[in-house]
Amino acid sequence: MQHDMPMKPYGPTAGRDHLDSRPRPKTTTVDFHIHMRITAADDLIGDRLPDDSNVQLRFADEASRKQSIKHHQERMPYLTDIAERLPDMSDMQVDVAAVSCAPKQFFYSTEPSLGHESSQVVNDGIANNIKDHKDTHIGLGTVPLQDTDLAIKEMKRCINELGFKGLQIGARVSEEEELDTTRLFPFWEAAQELDIPMLIHPSSFSSPRLAKHHMMNIIGNPLDTTVGVHYLIFGGVMERFPNLKFVLSHGGAFASHYSARMDHAYGARPDCRDKIHQKPSVYLSKFYFDTLVFSKEQLSYLISRFGSDHILLGTDYPYDMAEFDPVEHVYQIDGISETERENICGLNALSLMKMNADYFK
Repeated sequence: MQHDMPMKPYGPTAGRDHLDSRPRPKTTTVDFHIHMRITAADDLIGDRLPDDSNVQLRFADEASRKQSIKHHQERMPYLTDIAERLPDMSDMQVDVAAVSCAPKQFFYSTEPSLGHESSQVVNDGIANNIKDHKDTHIGLGTVPLQDTDLAIKEMKRCINELGFKGLQIGARVSEEEELDTTRLFPFWEAAQELDIPMLIHPSSFSSPRLAKHHMMNIIGNPLDTTVGVHYLIFGGVMERFPNLKFVLSHGGAFASHYSARMDHAYGARPDCRDKIHQKPSVYLSKFYFDTLVFSKEQLSYLISRFGSDHILLGTDYPYDMAEFDPVEHVYQIDGISETERENICGLNALSLMKMNADYFK
């Protein structure tokens, strides 16, 4: 079969046309959605991870499963070795990486003490990897959400001892427990008191309907985030803790582009307003969104709908579903100022982390 374009898994996206030039802001650029894998945590977990925990492989058909395994093997050096990553960061015009763990290393499905230990190993691994690269890297921690007290304990260690500037959390705790569970209210209160940003990242959505054509990622990942956002809003978390700072990966997924359906339900049904007292879109406007939407039209919509002060650069590096020219994407958006481009490309992230560019000099 003759295709209309060559395949470039780690290059310019097929989601839009590209510029001949490569402009960038004079200010610091920050990638707030970039991953690292800590192999010591995989060694710790070993075969103690439940068989049904890897959703992306559990329902994938043979072709998608085979390609995903091959892809992760190919990208392992870039997931684990900063020396391998630095040339790509330079080529992507990214000055600073706010590093978070590979989503597979949340390990929420393990028993609490093992989950706590694994999060410590992950966070210590990130800290050790970036300690000699403080001019280009900062850490975002992971916590064992399956246990509230341990999650609070590890969050405070990340911020107060390791010097991390935020967290990455999953879009759900498990298939049986969502982010609005009342058990987590003390955790949200502690996160609000620390005033830290939290990147919400999916781990896909369970359905045999998504088995083919990498739909576990293409549809499943945004759907997982979308459901998580709806629980945070309809479950009253955003009303109860109005100063939480959530950053949504993949541009906020489907929620950011279809919020009027939430508002319609709020106006039509009692079960859609029993825990909230304002339209869902009011709470949605409190979220921050990364730029990982691939098209000019979608990024332009995010900026116009939520404001340039709520948009952060994000790539999902080093995966094949990543954006490898993120700064160019921002410069393709018409009708925004250079100041707005500077904010989106890095200054918003620095502000959320309560940092400035002098830290990286």
